Formats: sequence, C-alpha cells, structure tokens
Amino acid sequence: MNAVLLGYGTVGKGVERLCNQVADLNLTNVFVLPQFEDLPYFTNDGERIVTDPDTDIVFECLSGTEPANTLITKALEAGKHVITSNKAVVSPNLERYVELAKRYGGSIQIEASVAGGIPFLDAILKLQRLEEIDGYEGIFNGTSNYILDQMQKEGVALKDALKEAQKRGYAEADPTNDIEGIDVFYKTNITNMLAYQTKNDAILPPLGISKIDQKDIEYAKKHKKVIRHIARSIQKGNAFASVIAPAFLDEENYLANTPSNYNAQLLFANSFDQLGYFGQGAGQLATAQAMLANALDTMEHRERKIVLNNDKKVDNSILQEDWIVRSKKDLSSLLPVRQENEYFLFEKKDPTFIATVQEIDPEAMIALWK
Repeated sequence: MNAVLLGYGTVGKGVERLCNQVADLNLTNVFVLPQFEDLPYFTNDGERIVTDPDTDIVFECLSGTEPANTLITKALEAGKHVITSNKAVVSPNLERYVELAKRYGGSIQIEASVAGGIPFLDAILKLQRLEEIDGYEGIFNGTSNYILDQMQKEGVALKDALKEAQKRGYAEADPTNDIEGIDVFYKTNITNMLAYQTKNDAILPPLGISKIDQKDIEYAKKHKKVIRHIARSIQKGNAFASVIAPAFLDEENYLANTPSNYNAQLLFANSFDQLGYFGQGAGQLATAQAMLANALDTMEHRERKIVLNNDKKVDNSILQEDWIVRSKKDLSSLLPVRQENEYFLFEKKDPTFIATVQEIDPEAMIALWK
C-alpha cells in the first residue's frame, strides 16, 4: 500500500522511521507547511497527495485543527484510510469523520490520539463487543504527571518542576494545554465517544494542576495520599458523566503509583471488574508505533470500526464524588463534613460542585478525594 504523511514534527518523523520497517508499505510524500523546503518527497500541496488515486493510507500528525481538519476531510471524501494522532482535531470532529468514512468507503483510526503508545482505545473497541464499558479513570497526560511526581518526590515548586519538564522535552514552551487539563479534555471527550458508542455531548471544562502547591503536597502526605491529575467517567442508562481534576489518591491506589511522565488507566465492566493499562502516553516512537499498528490493521483488513450509534447525554448527577478544597474564603454554606484550617472536605458532590466553589473563591484549590 502507498501512504502519505501530514506533518514532519516529532511524531511524523517517528512514523517515517517505522514505515521503513514495514514490508509492502511505501511512504511516497510528506506534507509540510509552506515555510519548509519543497522537494519531490516533501510537498506543500496536502490536498493533492491525500486525494491522489494512488494513495491508500493518510497518516496525520499535524498540530491544531487546521489544515488538519480540511485535509482529513478531503482524504475521507476520497475514500482513504486516515490514521491520526491529533486529539485536538479528532475531539470535535470524530462523529463527522466516522460518517464520512462510512459514506465514502474509507476508515478513520485514532489509537494514537489517546494514551500514546498504550493500546487503550483498542482495548475499549475490543472489550465492548461483548458488554458495555461501565466507565474508566486514568492519567492521560505525562507532563502533568511528571510535574506532580517531582513536586512530591523532590519537594520542588510547580514552576521549577515545569522548567525541568520543558528541559526534558516533556512540556511545550507554552504548557497551558497540559497544566490546565485541556489536553486531557480532548482525550476524555474522545474516550467517552468510543467507550459509550455515543455521539458527542459537552462535558464540563477541566480542572488543571496550576493551583496545586507544596501546602497541598504536605497535606496529602499527612493523610497518606498522593496527588495525581486524572479523568474519571461513568455511564448509567442513557447518560454519562466525566470529571477532569487533580485527585488526592490513597497511597496504594494503582494510579497513585504511576511515576514520572508515564500514563495509566483503568477500565471498568461487569465481567472483568477492572483492567489496568500502563505505559508511555506520548513520545515519538510510542505514538508512532500506535499509528503503525493501525496501518497494519488496514493492510490486513482487520480494522476495529468506530461505532457511534448511541445518543447519550451528559448527566453530571450520576457521578457523586468526595472533594477536598483549600480556600481562605468561608465555605461553610456548602456544608463541609470536615475543616482543617484552610482545607474543607465535602462528600457526595457531582462535578458541578467545581463551579459552585469557584463562584465563592476563583482561586480555590479543588481536587477529588479518593
């Protein structure tokens, strides 16, 4: 089969490298933006290569939504097999991509858009053939996990842990998407659609880790807790709910023991109770390996199809959790069950509790207590 590559950054170069190891897969062109050199192998004409009759597979490794969305759309309309790692473009457009693939005879595969090299989405698509996925929780961002891990192990401030993450290549120059949970928001949205086989519905905005400081680290240690940034989601009947927030986890918790920049997830279903996944959630070859695994599925005619036939809606009331809040404001009107100086513990509140606290204190540190 002939393949083309959109984007020649870190992941794109990894895809190119691994393509050379696959027999019968010929990478013919690489699309780069106009400011880069235009050579026969490299091209600035993305539309031409994704619609070329000789192109079978389109690897999309661009960042952001454009020109990625336009080129994915053109490729699917031309009946191509599109494999993407771009969660920012998949999250708002997956429902439409699935319909285009069905209409024009191509396919859309997105394993690398969530959890990098961990076959998490593949597990969901496999396991749900027998039964519904009840829910999941996990660490989906290596940058925030590295920062929290360093803050707790080395006693450093968040800003210093962030600088080290940037030095190691874990964090971008602008770390907003990682620190504020936007990256995890995209991944949670995608996972919800696949896990619950549902069309898109708006989940609540994420809580990031920017409010976590050493006072919180010490408070966590005092109560034998470890702070991690997680996404948690459940479905019940025709509804689902998700929350993205820091979490004070018991020391023995599976996710609490995820070190450095690693990711980890748990899937829940009736027959197996829970299954755990662990590994590199990003990085050049880990992400590229996930994309090439999708390509091999295409070449061997065994793709796992994405089905979004349900129309489930978000109902935050089904997700009742305990919360810890650090605030200098008076939160007694919210009826905490315990207060220790600036820390308030609340029980059985759904994710809309976040906005309720933020109305009183926009600077409050808010986290799950598990």
